[in-house]
Amino acid sequence: MDNNKIEELKPYIVAYLKNMHQDDIVFENENITVDLDKLYNYGVVDFIEYLINNPPEGIEILAECYKEAYFALKTEQPAYTTHIYIKNIPNIFKTYKNKKLTIKDIKSSTIGKLIEFEGIIVLATKIKSILKKAVYQCSSCGNPPISLDIDNPYEFNYDSKTCKKCNGIMKLIEGESEYADFQELKIQQPLDLMDDPEEPPKYITVFLENSKGIYCGRVNVIGIPIKYQSSKKLPTYDICVKGISCELIENQMENKVNEEDIEKIEKVATHPDIINILSNELIPEIKGYETIKKAIFLQQIKGVKKGNKRADSHILLITDPGIGKSVMLRKIAELPGNVYGSVTTASGVGLTAAVVRERTEIGDDTWVIKPGLLVKANLGTACIDELTVNRDLQSFVLEAMESQTIHINKGGINTKLPAECAIIAACNPRWGKFDPNVSIPEQINIPAPMLSRFDIIFPIKDEVNRTKDKEIAQHIIGIHKKYLEEDQNTNKRKNKVVINDIELTEEFILKYIIYARGKQPIISKEAEDMLVEYYIDMRKSSMQITARQLEATIRIAEAHAKAKLKDVVEKEDAQEAIRIINEALKEIAYDPETGMIDVGKITGQSTKETDKMKEIYNIIKKISEKTEKELVLSEDIMEEAEKIGIKEETEVENILKKLKIKGEIDEPRNGKYRII
Repeated sequence: MDNNKIEELKPYIVAYLKNMHQDDIVFENENITVDLDKLYNYGVVDFIEYLINNPPEGIEILAECYKEAYFALKTEQPAYTTHIYIKNIPNIFKTYKNKKLTIKDIKSSTIGKLIEFEGIIVLATKIKSILKKAVYQCSSCGNPPISLDIDNPYEFNYDSKTCKKCNGIMKLIEGESEYADFQELKIQQPLDLMDDPEEPPKYITVFLENSKGIYCGRVNVIGIPIKYQSSKKLPTYDICVKGISCELIENQMENKVNEEDIEKIEKVATHPDIINILSNELIPEIKGYETIKKAIFLQQIKGVKKGNKRADSHILLITDPGIGKSVMLRKIAELPGNVYGSVTTASGVGLTAAVVRERTEIGDDTWVIKPGLLVKANLGTACIDELTVNRDLQSFVLEAMESQTIHINKGGINTKLPAECAIIAACNPRWGKFDPNVSIPEQINIPAPMLSRFDIIFPIKDEVNRTKDKEIAQHIIGIHKKYLEEDQNTNKRKNKVVINDIELTEEFILKYIIYARGKQPIISKEAEDMLVEYYIDMRKSSMQITARQLEATIRIAEAHAKAKLKDVVEKEDAQEAIRIINEALKEIAYDPETGMIDVGKITGQSTKETDKMKEIYNIIKKISEKTEKELVLSEDIMEEAEKIGIKEETEVENILKKLKIKGEIDEPRNGKYRII
């Protein structure tokens, strides 16, 4: 497009900017983001094509037009430097070989063009300065300084220049030169955008100028591929991207659902048993465990986000070996946005985020942030296997479970990374088999503060049952036959589930979850009354649930209503949430001595055990006061304990140990105790 054509189009661009960016002009915003799709629909088609093929010149024209629009409204030029960003390249210009352009498509043919692609940040440097306008002056002859605008600072030669007047050396004047904030990002192609997810990940480096600091998440990048000569000895180049804009994608999955999908989803949702059906189809490899699969399905849909209250449910699976916990976790990790990791191969910073010194494309070693599993799973689910293998790593997970953030303060980087994700974790019992008569902390190596943050804890027990075992065996063989048929390219899928003429494929279930997540149901008066009554009754009984259990129940009730595509949480949703919570509690908090459920067993100390500890403490105190001696003999404690019904010597010894651990008593001499 020649200059005459550009001059013809400028008035239209100025008119668009004056109308669409009036607030930017009035409030004198320095950063202006131009929506190219809207500009395209405004009718300036030729200019958009010119901008795609000549981005530096096209952005400069936009900057000139913005100044004219500013002058037209304010009759003066802006007294500040404006930075022009762009977003939303029209679909007709952002395809490669008739499909959406991805990182692996960024090749030599794209160099110098304007492109748009998605990726996940796997490495981010701290904010640095980069030279944008260099001012040189000759120190010999006093010739006036010269200034050089640097469009590509990554290939600019910063050495001293030669004076044209006296051939003297001109040196860079730091104080008069201009700089921009700069950040280097390493971005990975998302698995859901790869033709074959089993292929090695594809990466590209993005040089982002005027960056405010972005360290993690899925992002949409608009930029210009450039050549970068990493080795000065060979005429070979790496392809990097000069970033013009980089925006976090908050709800990247919502774009996967179109109007036709919504029509099908709403049609399927009318089935009265839809949640149970979808729960089983989500994890078809595992037979049985309907309540557990339903809880996991509802976890993927999430509750309703309200202020600082999390919408995500956290689930812990304590499974006997060979049940299939890893199968469950890996299946859930296949959903876009979810991430799988095993503590057996992870480090603490691998779970959260690492700040390390690393050599980047530009410059020497520098501090960089590497997002870990919980940060990568932001807005999704973190699937953590073998949680109890390394107790040292559990403290790293604790912050993310409640605050849903990861704080970083190292190497000049002070930031807070989002970790707004649900957590589903799995572990094996310490002695191989789950024992309902033993408290949870005694069976698994997880501290009480972390246990209390799991909304639901499910034990999955390997119990011998001839009928059930036969069903499981037949189910496993059926799964093997199904995969064999798929490998042989048989298009006939056996045992397919169809509701209202719609087949429940994996893709459809994913879209159902995405659509259901967008619902925002409000708790009805009937549901509220039921939840309040449940909480009061449980508090009144020996169960002693806390507000955390109530909030967990609310999240599940909201997710149940969303799964039914409702706008109101009704009584039946609250009722189902209470049933799921109670079923889990019966498995992990049943006290065989009292025949009742005691939530204290989850954190390692039942109500009855607490009462016994108080009684032993009072015995020591009374004997000490009666004998006027500080130390109390263990024999005397045993004798008094027997009178109140604690007859087992080993039981008294265990209580004394726990009192010592809690710091209530100590044992300065063997067999002699005192109150602290």
